[in-house]
Amino acid sequence: MMRDTAIVGAGTVGRALARRLALAGWPIRALACRSMESARAAAEFVGQGEPYDDPAKAALLGDVVLLTVPDDRIAEVAEGIARWGGFRKGAVVVHASGGRPAREMIAAREAGAFLASMHPLQTFATPDAAVDALAGAVFACEGDEEALPAVRAIVDAVGGRYVPIDGEKKALYHAGAVMACNYLVTLVDGAAALFAEAGIPREEAISALLPLLRGTIANLERVGLPKALTGPIARGDADTVSLHVKAISEERADLLPLYQGLGLFTIPIAEAKGTLSERDASRVEQALTRPPRGSGRKRSRRTSGL
Repeated sequence: MMRDTAIVGAGTVGRALARRLALAGWPIRALACRSMESARAAAEFVGQGEPYDDPAKAALLGDVVLLTVPDDRIAEVAEGIARWGGFRKGAVVVHASGGRPAREMIAAREAGAFLASMHPLQTFATPDAAVDALAGAVFACEGDEEALPAVRAIVDAVGGRYVPIDGEKKALYHAGAVMACNYLVTLVDGAAALFAEAGIPREEAISALLPLLRGTIANLERVGLPKALTGPIARGDADTVSLHVKAISEERADLLPLYQGLGLFTIPIAEAKGTLSERDASRVEQALTRPPRGSGRKRSRRTSGL
């Protein structure tokens, strides 16, 4: 089901999708950016497609229109294209937002198009890296029944995995993705800050933590949840948790709520794994929530990254 495709908002994600579609034989007819210079660069990267700085003119060339614009501009761009007659009747209009439903593009539906969204569950640093990262990525998809076959064909063409989602609950899905991806960076920043307090320079700390992170990911792949959980809470070692709480409260009190909050959410995972008894769970909870003795020598202090 290869169909003439237009990309509106040919940034990192738009370029990567267009490139993989082009490699799979899909005809990329147009790529639109805010400037002709950017549009020409996108067309050069993709290897085909007419560059435009007018999204309506670009969209008019597509039976499938991918709106890969920032989340807060989806509705605005759809309205602008519809106002200038840029959507073909019966066209499939798709955006790639993780948190917004397809109905954000209601103006396109009113113009006779069918709507869908497909969010690649992956992190993209550059267009080149994104081209490779799309292969094997999960795409959370929802929208009009008439649009979904084309969306599935796109996902198959780029080497992704099609997963249906409730469009009205996309914000929860996206929040989960942010927790797993963006907040992992925050956790590493906090861990590196604690390492620095122990005398390990920040750069060395991050280098030291990466193998540990890879091992955790490997465990999640190999044995899944909850078996991948290790550490003092999984063992019911409340004394070690108490030691952590006291040390953090004395040296980096600003990080204590993060450690305590994550620890409390870790208790039921350890119980589900079967390695934490009810008695030990209570002791760990007390260790996490009881004010540490002799704490407060050093007040809250943040690094530039937190």
